[in-house]
Amino acid sequence: MGVATPAQLVNQYGQKMGRKGQLTRQRIMSIALKMLGNSSYKDLTVSDLAAKAKVSNATFYVYFKDIEDVLFACVEAASLDMNAMFDILNETWTSENLKSQLEKFVDSFNTLWEKHRVELRIRNIEADQGNARFLNFRQLSTIELLNRFGEKLAELNPRLENPEYISMVIYTAMERLAALNQMGILGSNSISRRGLDDAIVELLYMALKK
Repeated sequence: MGVATPAQLVNQYGQKMGRKGQLTRQRIMSIALKMLGNSSYKDLTVSDLAAKAKVSNATFYVYFKDIEDVLFACVEAASLDMNAMFDILNETWTSENLKSQLEKFVDSFNTLWEKHRVELRIRNIEADQGNARFLNFRQLSTIELLNRFGEKLAELNPRLENPEYISMVIYTAMERLAALNQMGILGSNSISRRGLDDAIVELLYMALKK
């Protein structure tokens, strides 16, 4: 099934957005992400964002309630790219193609983090700090993926006693490593994206091969 596409967009007055409104809304979101590339979202203000997006403060409030609302919209949009991982999990995995399927899955996951590092970082920070809106969205947007991944693990290795929990542990570890790598904390000179991918694939392959 994958991540659902958002419903018809409406503005803060409950009015359906036309093409111009959607473009304005998207421009505000895109500018917000650019501004947050190397700075904290806690410092972002409506005035600064509106000025950069070349809209008035009043226009900003037509589309968003506040800065958190912009960030949440960005997080929602980023989650749609998770569907690529669902597509891979829905393919046939066998002992013969296990290594290549794992490589595709891990590559898809880390590609998601490279493309949406700002949105995913904000989602996780807010969720970890107890922001119910982001916490609930993180749970809802990942639960089906975790369940499908757990089913795939059980299918490939029936000896696993807790595949659903194993999928959660693996996914959480992958997220943490991806976040640290994107922030450069793992050390850009010693850890490459390819090296990280290969290490995760190798661990999963050892656990799943018959």
